[in-house]
Amino acid sequence: MKTHKVAAMRVGLLNLIQRLSRRLGTLEGYVLMPWLVLGIGLLTTATICEQTRRFGEEEHLRIESTLLDNVVDGLESKLQTNIAMLAAVAGLFYASTGVDRQEFNTFYETVALNTSHLNGVQGVGFSRWIPAAQLPAFEQRIRQEGFPNFMVHPPGPRTNYSAIEFLEPFSWRNQRAFGFDMYAEPVRRQAMQRAAQTGNATLSGKVRLVQETNEDLQRGVLIYLPIYTDQDQQPGARKSTLRGWAYSPLRLNDVVNSTIDIIDNIDLAGTGVLVFDGDKPNAKDLLFDNLKLLNRNELRHPSYEKLNIGGRTLLVGVQLAPRLVGPNGITSAYWINLLLGISASTVSAVITRTLVANHLATKQALLISEAAAQERALASTVFDESGQGIIVSNPEGQILMANNAFTQLTGYRISEIKGQRASLLKSGRHDNAYYAQMWNELTNKGFWEGDIWNRVRSGEIRCHHLNISTVRDDELQPRYYVGMLQDVTKRRQSEEAVRYAANHDILTGLANRSMLMEQLESHLSLAKRHGHAVALLYLDLDGFKPVNDRFGHNMGDQVLQLVADRFRNVIRQGDLLCRQGGDEFVVLVPEAGSTEKLEGMAWKLVEASRAPFLELDKSIEISASVGIARFPEHGNTSEQLLAAADNAMYAAKRAKTNPVQVSRGSQPQTTVSSGLLEALDDDGHQGQRTSQSNQQGDGHG
Repeated sequence: MKTHKVAAMRVGLLNLIQRLSRRLGTLEGYVLMPWLVLGIGLLTTATICEQTRRFGEEEHLRIESTLLDNVVDGLESKLQTNIAMLAAVAGLFYASTGVDRQEFNTFYETVALNTSHLNGVQGVGFSRWIPAAQLPAFEQRIRQEGFPNFMVHPPGPRTNYSAIEFLEPFSWRNQRAFGFDMYAEPVRRQAMQRAAQTGNATLSGKVRLVQETNEDLQRGVLIYLPIYTDQDQQPGARKSTLRGWAYSPLRLNDVVNSTIDIIDNIDLAGTGVLVFDGDKPNAKDLLFDNLKLLNRNELRHPSYEKLNIGGRTLLVGVQLAPRLVGPNGITSAYWINLLLGISASTVSAVITRTLVANHLATKQALLISEAAAQERALASTVFDESGQGIIVSNPEGQILMANNAFTQLTGYRISEIKGQRASLLKSGRHDNAYYAQMWNELTNKGFWEGDIWNRVRSGEIRCHHLNISTVRDDELQPRYYVGMLQDVTKRRQSEEAVRYAANHDILTGLANRSMLMEQLESHLSLAKRHGHAVALLYLDLDGFKPVNDRFGHNMGDQVLQLVADRFRNVIRQGDLLCRQGGDEFVVLVPEAGSTEKLEGMAWKLVEASRAPFLELDKSIEISASVGIARFPEHGNTSEQLLAAADNAMYAAKRAKTNPVQVSRGSQPQTTVSSGLLEALDDDGHQGQRTSQSNQQGDGHG
């Protein structure tokens, strides 16, 4: 209908223009000329507005389709990655006849460290299938593993049970689900049965996860992958050989938000994303609604796409942000074109009337105006096409204008930042003194140059080289500040990488000897000033050379990396672990306790080194000899303290029965009381549990 009206208006205006054009050579024609100009302007305005509206419709469909594809592809990739991880868990069980807790933890940490796509995945676990007759034996086995109060819950007699036996990360939230019988709950049971019957990964319906509390409550789903005693078992006999399920609990807000976060599309800001369980957008099946559109009754014109995964259909929808073009194609550009067109047409008609009355004067004015317009166009071209980001602000720091390069550097559109203060780019990495020095130079010198860390629109912190110049008025007062930016993040990162390599061991990432000596000198100075002790624990690996000889240097490097990780878990926060080179390590204890406490730490390090290397080869046997030196008893300088610890370590290597020796000048201590050994044994077990706890991340399941 709108198109027909525009076409009719065009025909009418064309007829009017034809009649007027025949009279232009007469006096009446000069009188009617402003109307002719007005008619042409209105016709042009109508044509431009209609083209703008059609382009807006096409742009809306394009943006909506692109965003929907991005969200669906990202969510599918996230879930497929999760399913692939569950397949890896199944492979672990098929490859091992008896997966224990430590092996499962090591497997998870290895996968989690090397899989960047796990952001948003809440955890990975194994739920064992337990016939009722085997339940008491199962509970007793778990209690013997160090969980004396373990029980399968919810309680009650059932023909068969399932119990969450492994769940990583084993955080406080995930520990709430330890031992939970998911098979006892109908929605979970339906997904578990379908997975066991088909042998494929299955996505459950909407549930409330056991781990949820009343704080930050989210909707959840679970993915199950069955594990059998025989990997090649046929579908008809699978239930009888079922060992359990590899599974992953997903908090929907975390999963979808992490998917949205990695989508590189600025049109996603302010766009509503919805996910429903099933192929209909029913409120009762809502899984995710980032803008609460359903609650606020603001779901107007969404677009949907189905995602079939894990034997289940999810309906994914997007509704573009209000700032983007609407479905009718009418945008701010449409109204601007309409207003400008009408205004320009009216003004043109008035100007035409003035031109007829004063032709020569108007012509001269047009020539002057044309020259000025060319100068402005030239300045605007230089400003817009500059490769450096340019920003102009007033003396109060409010942004007046910026060029396209600035938009590309920061991600902010000019319309978003105009009128805002330039401090919106503050990253928080610079203190007030830094900015005070900057303004002091601008005030006194009129110029400042340097590197500054800015937070761009995406939230990423980038390093920019910034030049700021002061533009003054006739009275030499600041009128504008013009800043020019270049992104130098890569250069700064390269410089930081060089500094890091100078102070760290490449293989293990530990501090090297250079950093050790620097830190030791610093802490000895503080200890001499404040009167506390400083200690060194010098470690040498026993049995490491046969590993290199038998398995090669690549395996030796892996052993060193694992040993370094174990030592990190033993030492306290604030202690410094250093690799001297080869198979020698040093622990710097800045505020050392008694000699007995240092021996306790040394024994924990020895026990950590002796733990089996099941992830590499169970035949590898490593131990450690530890020498302890303490300031001020065993040395007054860093060289003396390091030499004392080194000598004590060699004494430990010579002592066949005691791998821990304390420096005593020429008579190192060689015995440890039985009471201390018992305490160390208790502390060692406690330390191991604490270390395992400290290694866990804050996941959910």
